[in-house]
Amino acid sequence: MLERMAPDSRSTLEEYILKKAQSVRFFSYGSNMDESKFRQDMKGKIGLVNRTTVTLTGFKRTLSNDSKRHGIAFSISCSPEDKVEGICHDIPIELLEDFLEKEGVLKKNDPSYRVIKVTIPDQNEPILTLCGLKSKSIGQFTLEEAKEALKYVEKSIKGAECCNINPLDMKKNKEELQEFIKTKENHT
Repeated sequence: MLERMAPDSRSTLEEYILKKAQSVRFFSYGSNMDESKFRQDMKGKIGLVNRTTVTLTGFKRTLSNDSKRHGIAFSISCSPEDKVEGICHDIPIELLEDFLEKEGVLKKNDPSYRVIKVTIPDQNEPILTLCGLKSKSIGQFTLEEAKEALKYVEKSIKGAECCNINPLDMKKNKEELQEFIKTKENHT
């Protein structure tokens, strides 16, 4: 699995795994917060294990990463004055490859995300998360991509609400997508 990763993701993951034997702790901030979607994406092998609601400071969530499955997906970027609410959850080592494959990390020459290490208050150790590598804006969408992106954002909102996370920023993305779709459909 590690040979299939970009060097920066590989070194972050290698260092982290050496310190942990049973599982890897991840911060998720998009559709992975929705238990049913996460189970479906993981082909029923796992749900959200040891889930806790947390806040990552110094980062901002944006709907800005190109996704083959969703048209577009959330990413995070450094932003000292912002914060991202999400969840921490465990991925057992034996399912780590499945998880990273699903997220597009294992495309060595063209990954969708890179693995980064972050610090979250109340967590006893550094946490891993994913940072998007393929910038895309809603204006670049086809109608079908926008419709897929809307489904993705709706699942993300559902997951956030189930975890008592304020989805206001995601709801703004939903409205933007709905308006984009409406405009596209009126011009076809």
